[in-house]
Amino acid sequence: MPEKQINVDFTSKNTVVGRTLNDVQKYGEEGTGYIGKVVMSSGENPVLGRKVLMDVAKPHVILICGKRGGGKCLDGDTEIVLQDGTLKKIKELEFDSRNILSLNSNMKIQANEKSAFYKRKVDKIFEIKMASGKTIRLTHEHPLLTIDGWKPTQELKEGSRIATPRIIPTFGNGFMEESKIKLLAYLLAEGHTKNRAVWFTNSDPTICADFSTAVSEFDSNLTTRKMDKYTLRVVKPGFGAKVMTYVRKEGKFAPGMVREKRNTLRTWLIEIGAYDKLAPEKTIPEIIFQLPKAKIALLLNRMFSCDGSIYFESNRWRISYATASPKMAEQVHHLLLRFGIISRIRDKNNRYEKLGKVFASKEIIIEGAGAETFIREIGFFGQKEEKQKQAMKYFETTLRNPNSDTIPIEIWKMYQPKNWAEIGQKMGYSTPKALRESQFYAPSRQKLLQIARLDENKTIEMLASSDIYWDKIVEMKELTGNFEVYDITVPENHNFIANDIIVHNSYSMATMIEEFSKLAPEMKRRVSVIVIDMVGIFWTLKIPTRGNENELKEWGLTPESIPVRVLVPKGKLDFYKEKEIPVDGPLTIRAGEMDITEWMALFRYTWHDPEAILLGRVINELKEKLGMRFGLDEVIIGITQDSEADTLTKQALKNRVEMAREWGLLEKEGTKIRDIAEAGKITVIDVSAYRQAIGMEGTKDIIVALLGKKLFEERMLFRKEEEIRLMKGLGRESQMPIVWMMIDEAHMFMPKDEPNIALNVLLEWIRVGRQPGLSLVLATQRPNKLHPDAISQCDLFISHRMTAQDDIMAVSQLRPSYMHGDFDKLYAEMPRGRGFALLLDDNAESIYTVKMRPRVSWDGGTTANAFTK
Repeated sequence: MPEKQINVDFTSKNTVVGRTLNDVQKYGEEGTGYIGKVVMSSGENPVLGRKVLMDVAKPHVILICGKRGGGKCLDGDTEIVLQDGTLKKIKELEFDSRNILSLNSNMKIQANEKSAFYKRKVDKIFEIKMASGKTIRLTHEHPLLTIDGWKPTQELKEGSRIATPRIIPTFGNGFMEESKIKLLAYLLAEGHTKNRAVWFTNSDPTICADFSTAVSEFDSNLTTRKMDKYTLRVVKPGFGAKVMTYVRKEGKFAPGMVREKRNTLRTWLIEIGAYDKLAPEKTIPEIIFQLPKAKIALLLNRMFSCDGSIYFESNRWRISYATASPKMAEQVHHLLLRFGIISRIRDKNNRYEKLGKVFASKEIIIEGAGAETFIREIGFFGQKEEKQKQAMKYFETTLRNPNSDTIPIEIWKMYQPKNWAEIGQKMGYSTPKALRESQFYAPSRQKLLQIARLDENKTIEMLASSDIYWDKIVEMKELTGNFEVYDITVPENHNFIANDIIVHNSYSMATMIEEFSKLAPEMKRRVSVIVIDMVGIFWTLKIPTRGNENELKEWGLTPESIPVRVLVPKGKLDFYKEKEIPVDGPLTIRAGEMDITEWMALFRYTWHDPEAILLGRVINELKEKLGMRFGLDEVIIGITQDSEADTLTKQALKNRVEMAREWGLLEKEGTKIRDIAEAGKITVIDVSAYRQAIGMEGTKDIIVALLGKKLFEERMLFRKEEEIRLMKGLGRESQMPIVWMMIDEAHMFMPKDEPNIALNVLLEWIRVGRQPGLSLVLATQRPNKLHPDAISQCDLFISHRMTAQDDIMAVSQLRPSYMHGDFDKLYAEMPRGRGFALLLDDNAESIYTVKMRPRVSWDGGTTANAFTK
């Protein structure tokens, strides 16, 4: 529920930020946007006072940082794996500060901090089931990672392949005696722990002896008593002497029997939550997930030795584990992933009925490389060890078919080796050119890795050796009802492992955009807003919000549709329209306007690469002959006709340019800059397709760099025209409006310690852009990664609570003389509800604690906080 607050009416005066006192007296509230209210007191029920109005008429450099607003888009029971091995439901993470796991830019799973927690209610969600048996419930807008980059769930379909972890490389450092681990494993698999008793049933004498030994090691006062041929009961000698007359069927003590005292094993099982459960209700206790690798291996070893099987079928060895508990099947499936063992869960034909409930039994299947890894890392105990030896002998002498562990076939649209025949020869093909047929199939990881190494392609090599397993969606269902959904913020990587699936955390910067749409017509026609959309969610501004009407009413607001224009890469336009996502047109770049450094950044080349030397020669020759009127066709012709480069270099560069053609971004003409920076319009440029798509990583940087460069040049020219008009007394009117460019994840375009083609362009905006009428809004939740000039030159600073000391240190350079106290102190005093922020206005030399207003447009799965990062 939203926090309680008291709204006080201070209608006599609002707070205008971004203006000097003289400007406030001169212009009043004209040309401002309503972004929130001043916090008049802190505590559990903060008092909200005057409206906060932000100047949008004059150029600014605005830095927005702090905690990223969450997508709030996963079902509350979704399990998140923490760095110490714990599995926690996402709804239980609000006050849990432990690190989570996420996929980094090198496609490896690593530990990450989380910086915020969000929740809300929705009436529709998707339930997705994967071929591996994994399931997840999430909102329609929530992005999942595909080979083409992050895509909203609603754009996926049955048959789509998404990224899931092939290994969860985390174990805890908890402690538990081996005797306890063995006993728990045996009782989870084939134990009976109801009706005040502890029984164990198994036909393997070695396992039964091991169980009895574990009981004695657990408590020397306990022993086992044989009830029938295969059943043992844990007892304490000296109590319950007539225990043999116990009636198992009824679960009661016979008349005249001495009732046993509770034994220590039963007490311990109760303490860890493993007692008094029917077979379908059994779960692995939470404490197990925090144990080290060897202890978890022991648990799985004993469980599989009881309820597991190892057998040869369909020309391959398989290992399986059967259980009546769906939850325990998911837990075992997860624990196997910690060893890098990929398995799948399937329904068994038999069903289990108890107490009026029907439970479907589950079976976990391991095969191929997973079966070999299981034997080496976990193994069997008892009679099944003999089969295990046979399987290992087979693995050591037989090549396996890795057809279940493949990269999606779409990879060949993004990558082609320099020379198929040459690589085929190196791989030992009798007909080397036959390797080319590989592009008609999804390649195995091993095959793609071998090709990438021989082709010396580091990007594809990284993909082929990544921690990603490309699972297939086999079922998608839309569920309706009342659902509370959650999200967490993950700085830098912006994703986390949920139900053993890699999911994205999304965010919002849209409240400021909404205010631009509400400007008076005479002010709006002098302003153009351009938004760089990194996740593909700002199209939802077109849709009015719903579900929070009462909250909006308290703020004097109503749901609204915001008229934004959404431009997407031309190559993706048909896809968006097929999915009925409201977009307004394509964005293309004029290829001839790019200089050689920009071409190199696009393809991630350096001057050491022979392809870069060839590309530079071709581009220079085309510009000499054709000026700027050339496209990719002319580039390909130029490569083909080049007489200096060798065949392999020419083929490699042609492959990259052919790949770029499919992006639909570079053309001979391109979108005109004046069509993008149109007066009175809000233009969203969706670069989400380029965020993590293989081979396209530099494209978003080029878009920002070229756009920023052309806007700067145009505004410098028109600023001169405006000055001349002022000198003549004709007013400030100009054919080109002042421009606001809003960039999220700004540290990706303006890093402090690595090169980026957009960096120098944006630094020009920051240092001298305000004079010609260029405003820059930079949003980041990692200010410590941001170029220091972006921090020191901002005149408006809006920050939600930050806790990471390196981030706080980074923004400390902002500390002006009129600021009393440190940022640590200000953050500590800030109310802890959602939407509260620190606002530092260098124009008026003032500092405020504010609460940002809620969204009026559809939130795209993100929080209603205006600037929450």
